[in-house]
Amino acid sequence: MSRRVAAIESLLAIALLVVLLVPVAAGQTVWPKGPKLPMAKTWLAEKAKLPPYTPPRTPGGEPDLQGIWDGAGGDNNSYLEDHEYLDDTTPAQESFVSDPPDGKIPYTPWALAKRMEILRSLARGWPGETGERLHVSPGSFCLDYMPVFSFDAHEIVQKPGYVVMLSNEAYRVIPTDGRSAISQNAKFWLGTSRGRWEGNTLVVEVTSLNGKGWFDSTGQFYSENTRMIERWRLADANTMDYEVTVEDPTIYTRPWKMNFPRRRAGTGRGPRGVTAVSDPTAVEDQRYAKEFWETGCYEGNAHTIEVTRSLGFKWFSGVTPPK
Repeated sequence: MSRRVAAIESLLAIALLVVLLVPVAAGQTVWPKGPKLPMAKTWLAEKAKLPPYTPPRTPGGEPDLQGIWDGAGGDNNSYLEDHEYLDDTTPAQESFVSDPPDGKIPYTPWALAKRMEILRSLARGWPGETGERLHVSPGSFCLDYMPVFSFDAHEIVQKPGYVVMLSNEAYRVIPTDGRSAISQNAKFWLGTSRGRWEGNTLVVEVTSLNGKGWFDSTGQFYSENTRMIERWRLADANTMDYEVTVEDPTIYTRPWKMNFPRRRAGTGRGPRGVTAVSDPTAVEDQRYAKEFWETGCYEGNAHTIEVTRSLGFKWFSGVTPPK
């Protein structure tokens, strides 16, 4: 979860409590109404026009992916699928989903019913809500969203036999020496990652997930049976082409993909060329703009947690697919 998203969710939790007590004050704008923000559809069209690119090599001869890479941009992981403007924290945006072509996650019928149950219980003031307040995003409790750093800014460091990925809340050490995955009986928030090189592409297979996270803040979920395959490839010197394939026949009718670019920090392009009107997590001292700092928000250790609990929301404990 990025600092911006964490801050927005904290403000949202407090705002929800205020709604119950007093009229909401106007003027607290994060995103304005406007054109739909670009994601997978726009990137696929842009990528198709790019010339072939041969990346530089590390001393060990591997493609050099090192550096600090911006997050997905736009509204990040607030709402994964294509949507119109919903509120000040959720602007109109294209889907992150590149396959299927309709941009929808291909849930099985029972899994779609569960996802919609969560969506209708979020109490955000969106149409069709039940007011039940079953669950809120794991990020609101300072729990990780996803087992991969697909949405947030992070740094890549390469060492012989390893690729290390650092974010402001977690890190992954990805072996690329051919070792096998650990027993699938062991489950973790971030799962376990095993990498390999296919030409100029770093391929990372993620398994051993605990299935308690979400892809976004609206209840798009995976399970402990889910397998994710990431593909990291330089499209040009300052653009990372990021793709992740999600497989889980217990909750999806078919494998599906997300695909979008990551921009190298400091190149002036920004993650998507789009910035929020106000960013509560902006770095005031630009000497540290390219550094990752600890957020100090771990598994319920934040001042907004009791506010969130007082509203009736509970931690998401995962789903149990039918036999």
